[in-house]
Amino acid sequence: MPADRKLIRAINQNSLLNLIRLNAPISRPQLAELSGLSLATVIGLTSDLMERHFVVESGPAESTGGRKATLLDLHPEGGFALGLMIRGFECIGVVVNLRGDIVFSLHWDTMLKHQGHQAVEHIVRMTNDLLTQSGVEKDLVIGLGCALSGYIDAQNGICVDSWNLDWHTIELAEPLSRRLGFPVVIDNDVSCITTYERLFGWGSSSKNFFTVVLGRGVGLGLVLNGEVYRGSTGGAGEFGHMVAVPGGRRCECGKRGCLEEYISFRGIIANYLERNYKETLPFDMPLDSSSDRAVRSEERVIHKLLEQALGGDELAAQAFEHSGELMGIALSSLVNVLNPESIILTGEGAFVAPAMFQSMEAVLRQNLFSQLGKNLRLLVEPLVGYKSWARGAAALVLHRFFILPVHP
Repeated sequence: MPADRKLIRAINQNSLLNLIRLNAPISRPQLAELSGLSLATVIGLTSDLMERHFVVESGPAESTGGRKATLLDLHPEGGFALGLMIRGFECIGVVVNLRGDIVFSLHWDTMLKHQGHQAVEHIVRMTNDLLTQSGVEKDLVIGLGCALSGYIDAQNGICVDSWNLDWHTIELAEPLSRRLGFPVVIDNDVSCITTYERLFGWGSSSKNFFTVVLGRGVGLGLVLNGEVYRGSTGGAGEFGHMVAVPGGRRCECGKRGCLEEYISFRGIIANYLERNYKETLPFDMPLDSSSDRAVRSEERVIHKLLEQALGGDELAAQAFEHSGELMGIALSSLVNVLNPESIILTGEGAFVAPAMFQSMEAVLRQNLFSQLGKNLRLLVEPLVGYKSWARGAAALVLHRFFILPVHP
């Protein structure tokens, strides 16, 4: 078979796999109608997908007269994707099935910050550990996805700059794929969460949406016309480094006034301290300055401040409201430019929504042009633990598996 005919067959087969994923259970005649392919072609391609255990028959369709058609469904255990969320002092790994469900997870307490020169070795070790402990056979693995913070060149598989990890210009995807024997993709952690939302979350019903990730930092995932937008060099979505207060607080990136310094965990804490005219917190919960524990320490403080804000502490409430107002202004600019259908607020810091959502939405809608906010949906989806981030990394693999042609 000529190469171009093989490619066309692979593309058609992948199109059917996607339609089955989105519409299952579905009959072959329905697939032919939705895909525009002939019934004979659909029968041949789905037979191949069944032989490869990606698709199974799930019973007969309701009779409309004549012979009942057999329904097809995705076979969840026909393949597995691996996902790693790589942080400075730990790594979380998951195995997900073809529906995106986590079937196994693993956590490693391991120092990865400043270890860029040994990154490939660390990831290979953890991946093999994940496979061994999960019991998943290697020939069922369709790929590994890695989520990292910072500026990631996903197209070329390079960690350009991750300040949280102190990894700079580290080639990962190609050497990892060569060592592990299956495809490897890497991406910014926010893009991973956004990819999961696009495939399996609220974003699955939207072609244009934003994912705003709150926590120690602030990230933004953009889905435009159904695709995660990464920009010309993979750096799109640095929402936290939009200037919110000209000449304001110095950011970790070296600039002043970045949005992240006002709406991240440390930003909310700084808002509160400024309003309290104090340099230390007025309750017994000191911030831990060591880098590997700073995130957890900040989160504990934010939980305490949230409790105070919801309990009537005016200064604590103002700290969250100020963050919400600044985020609303920044989001209104993006909505005016890109006109999304929805904005999904998520991340480990999404639990602060009760204290800042109202001020954010009020300022956002106040600054939208004309009717751009008429049908705009604002959604909150808290992430429980870092397994969600690792599942987002696995979703990178599933996205490639379902969107790109399936190869034998």
